[in-house]
Amino acid sequence: MARLEVAAIKGRLMFALLLISLAPLAAAQGTYTQIDVPGAIQTATNGIDSAGDLVGVYEDASDAYHGFLLSNGTYTTIDYPAHTHRSTILNGINDVGQIVGYASPGLGVLSFLYDLQTQTFTTLNYRGVDGTSAFSINNAGTVVGFINDSRVVGFEWTGSAYHEILPPGQTEAEVTAITGAGKLIGYYTGNLMFSFYNGRYRQIAIPNAPGALILGVNNAGTIVVGSYSPSLCQYCSFVYQNNTLQLLQFPGSIETSATGVNDGGEVVGSFRDASGGEHGFTWTPPADPRK
Repeated sequence: MARLEVAAIKGRLMFALLLISLAPLAAAQGTYTQIDVPGAIQTATNGIDSAGDLVGVYEDASDAYHGFLLSNGTYTTIDYPAHTHRSTILNGINDVGQIVGYASPGLGVLSFLYDLQTQTFTTLNYRGVDGTSAFSINNAGTVVGFINDSRVVGFEWTGSAYHEILPPGQTEAEVTAITGAGKLIGYYTGNLMFSFYNGRYRQIAIPNAPGALILGVNNAGTIVVGSYSPSLCQYCSFVYQNNTLQLLQFPGSIETSATGVNDGGEVVGSFRDASGGEHGFTWTPPADPRK
């Protein structure tokens, strides 16, 4: 299964630097649970809501890719209509039953919002561009992602209008996460991270996670997760909360990627086993002994 990750973006930063000071790296304690869609060749989990419902993508025996929802132990396949190119990917889910993702029903890539209650799809292609990718949605229904046309530009969709997200001095950028308050997180040149909130762009740096990419943030904006490449492993993930950076690596895996987190601290992502097979996982933090 192809990696469902953001690309590095070229450009140059010319705005304020926000440095996140972190404690030394600590191995994360907690519980890992493997996620595999029954009968699937490979599975990747990408998003999680406050109730612990998961969304992602799986590959079937005919090499087709399907979106899926895992809720209360039940797997449900969700495919964009006219699924002719055999590729639907679900990336994010909010607490009111809205899911975002993208599909390849033809030659291009289009994004969509799927409403679980009405079981309807809304196409989100920015200006009709067949290269719009939606990554995250908050409880207000604001969607973020990026457009890949003549250049790669982040976008924010509020339900009535699109807004391009491009830091000053940059030619390309991507947005992959949004908090409940509407703070955006994205990337540009060389995996450099930025946030955008109240009209202001700020660079984000995580000193103890070289080349780190933030791929998910909780609704409250107090926990971030992502991936990086420390010396301890080829490709690992992290969770950052309360000034502590913790390493996430599914036991026995050769690569681990964390892509989403909810307000309860439950992390969702994917890992590769020793044979190269891809599986989804959740990580649940240990109970707070003070409670």
